[in-house]
Amino acid sequence: MTLKPFAALIAASVLAFPIALHAQDAKKSPAKKPAAASKKAAAPAKEAEPLELAHTLDDSTAQALQKLVDAFNASGKASQKIVLSARKWDDGATPAMQVLDADARAQFLEGKVRYTPLADVMTRGKEKFAAVRIPSPMPSWLADGKGRLNALALGLATPVMFYNKDAFTRVGLDPQQPPNHWLTLQSALGDLRDAGYSCPYTSARPALVHVDNVSAWHNEPFARKVAAKKGQKAGEELAFNGLVQVKHLAMMSSWYKSRYLHIFGRGDEAVPMFSSGKCQVLTAMSSSWPAIKHDAKFEVGVAPLPFHEDVYNKTGHTLADGASLWVSAGRSAADLQTIARFVTFALEPERQAQWALDTGFVPLNRAGVVALSPVDAPNADGVVRVALRQLAGRGGAAAADGGPSVASANPKVRAALDEELEALWADRKPAKAALDSAVLRAAQ
Repeated sequence: MTLKPFAALIAASVLAFPIALHAQDAKKSPAKKPAAASKKAAAPAKEAEPLELAHTLDDSTAQALQKLVDAFNASGKASQKIVLSARKWDDGATPAMQVLDADARAQFLEGKVRYTPLADVMTRGKEKFAAVRIPSPMPSWLADGKGRLNALALGLATPVMFYNKDAFTRVGLDPQQPPNHWLTLQSALGDLRDAGYSCPYTSARPALVHVDNVSAWHNEPFARKVAAKKGQKAGEELAFNGLVQVKHLAMMSSWYKSRYLHIFGRGDEAVPMFSSGKCQVLTAMSSSWPAIKHDAKFEVGVAPLPFHEDVYNKTGHTLADGASLWVSAGRSAADLQTIARFVTFALEPERQAQWALDTGFVPLNRAGVVALSPVDAPNADGVVRVALRQLAGRGGAAAADGGPSVASANPKVRAALDEELEALWADRKPAKAALDSAVLRAAQ
């Protein structure tokens, strides 16, 4: 495998993140004459107060972030050091920066403004930063209407399908040709079940994978925009109870009853069930790869999320979401300069490539992806390439209506979806009733 086709793939990708631009020295300043020796020795400069970066990341991702911070501190690019702390952003004094997951982000953004937009940080820190149109697979909170970034989405990932190549081989399935349709996956799961595998398939984050991303993957809206009316503001109307979503969840419900599908929780509880070998197929975020790679004692394959080939609006994309870096409001000019330099440092191509290798997250710029050598890390590279292809869209075209919804990040919407899916798995409600109920509850 050569790097050239991979670079071409990225050039065609819809991902268009801002890249920190390194200023070119037009002319070097003439060397200054050494200052005359002072009669008295200067007092040693007081060491600048370090900047705290708080996070609640898992161990492997925290280690990758520590490696990045250590490299920045050792680079001498700023007089201030950055120190990591494993804590919630609101547990004590507000840190200079915080890495927030979806739940923490919703809490952080609620009420008064607690952050300085990243675009402003870069401007005040005198680091060049491009404003761009945020592509439709990207989360809506990432930037304002002018494409100015609010935060650095350093933990972006999208759902993919992992599978046990060894198990596929044992039951006569081709490990090099994983199922790409839900119906052909059903046939493969039947083969695994008949061969004695008790858990053919499991899914992490069932609502995110099987509602949000299945909607976007088939170009079906999670919510529709509603124009302003008399006495009513413009907004969104939830629409994830459409025909495609009902059909898909009805299929998942039948799989659950047939013991093809096992659900272990609302979050990532399914990931260790796959990496331990108990389950043979897993849909989970691409960022699950480091943990799977560390724990799995079998050859792991990665493939795109399956789709329903008979859906009319086929061309779609999956969604990117994940942890993001936010800068707290009220920081000094010196603090903002250090933070801006850290962001520029983190966006250097080699560091983006290493970040992707260490975490399974999508690199934040094309240069970082191109720097990710398939020779050095073919498996991690494969995960990134599958994720990028999904974000670019099947058929090379982005979806028109299947982009992220503002409502999808609402904790009330998430809770309603989680609870109604649990009612579906427990066979208390059929698929349509569960989705109708989730829409009704979330809208109240």
